[in-house]
Amino acid sequence: MREFSGAWMRHSGDFWGGFAAMLVALPASVAFGVTVYAAIAPHYAAFGALAGVLGAMALGLIAPTFGGTDRLISSPCAPAAAVLTAFAMQFVAQGVEPFAIVLMMTVLGILTGLLQILIGFLGVGKLIKYIPYPVVSGYLSGVGLIIIGGQLPTFAGAASGSRWFEVAMNPQTWDWRGLAVGIVTVVTMLGAPRVTKAVPGTIVGILAGALTYAGIAAVDPSMRTLQDNALVIGPLGATGEGYVQLITDRWYQIGEMKLSQVAALIGGAITLAALLSIDTLKTCVVLDQMTRTRHDPNRELAAQGLANVVASTIGGMPGAGTMGASMVNLSSGGQTRISGIIAGVMTLVVALLLGAFVAWIPIAALSGVLIVVGLRMIDTDPLRFLESRATVLDFSVVLAVVAVALFVGLIAASATGVILSIILFLREQVG
Repeated sequence: MREFSGAWMRHSGDFWGGFAAMLVALPASVAFGVTVYAAIAPHYAAFGALAGVLGAMALGLIAPTFGGTDRLISSPCAPAAAVLTAFAMQFVAQGVEPFAIVLMMTVLGILTGLLQILIGFLGVGKLIKYIPYPVVSGYLSGVGLIIIGGQLPTFAGAASGSRWFEVAMNPQTWDWRGLAVGIVTVVTMLGAPRVTKAVPGTIVGILAGALTYAGIAAVDPSMRTLQDNALVIGPLGATGEGYVQLITDRWYQIGEMKLSQVAALIGGAITLAALLSIDTLKTCVVLDQMTRTRHDPNRELAAQGLANVVASTIGGMPGAGTMGASMVNLSSGGQTRISGIIAGVMTLVVALLLGAFVAWIPIAALSGVLIVVGLRMIDTDPLRFLESRATVLDFSVVLAVVAVALFVGLIAASATGVILSIILFLREQVG
């Protein structure tokens, strides 16, 4: 009894920290998963919710177990959601079948994790921070613009497959119910930090959107049922044999993919691996500064990569060490890596107990969340490069990456970024 009491005293902070972090990470993970899969087709939203839950669970259990950073919470994150959504939208525009898009995103997640493991084992984790800022800025801004354009039709409640400019010019296609939910979500999410920083804006925004939906549903009976209701996620429907069969079938189909199809995803995987690694290491550095500790970047990246491989293998979303949930964990008493594991366990428990509530989350609210994410990804700092002739080339690099991302594709933007990184490096060496 004394041993149990002593263990509880030592790890009670980890329990409460992990529990609080889960309350932040789980809704955000579901939101990111839904926005990614809803970009494929509206009826895939439920699969997206499940992907978010599974990703949060796998990342929460595996990353802290093998990682080297205390208090770090890993879960599906905005960069992963943004890049995967943009890829999904591009594949849809090319006429690729929805099931094939899911397969390619699964393979993309696995390749991303493998690359992170390779980076960790090669001991080059510290070099990631040397990726030129203009390249990262241009890529993120391009992805942000793609996301905003892709989410506007869902935000306005327009029909699936509509393009943003078509929706913008035809107000008669809007559904005022979804539009009201989306606007309230965006306004609340943007204004929440001014009122409170104790609860992340994402959570406050989704809650406000859900309450708005409930208010409208009070006078609209059609919104009180899940059947044929395109305004909400809908039943997850992914338990027991159905889930096992779903994943088994997916792996059979992946086995039939051609090597050329897999090779075509490597450019995107390199970019996603770099972005997720930067996101993780940035969070680790902040934790080091606040706790006067020092993380092992290579060990952490290898652990994150393993977690992303497992998450993608079981149908979940990839992710990274996230700032918001990690800060909540720290402020709630988290002390060790056990807090991250507890967050992963609690994610599974809560998802099983509250799956019915997840089904009622409005899709327009999640679109609003991702639109805000897209806005925040657009980097305006490169405008200062125009103030000096010496940095005009850097601004040109940003514009080039953005333009390629918007008009050619993200894979081409990744290749452009790599080439321009080499050019910038050579310029610095010669200079």
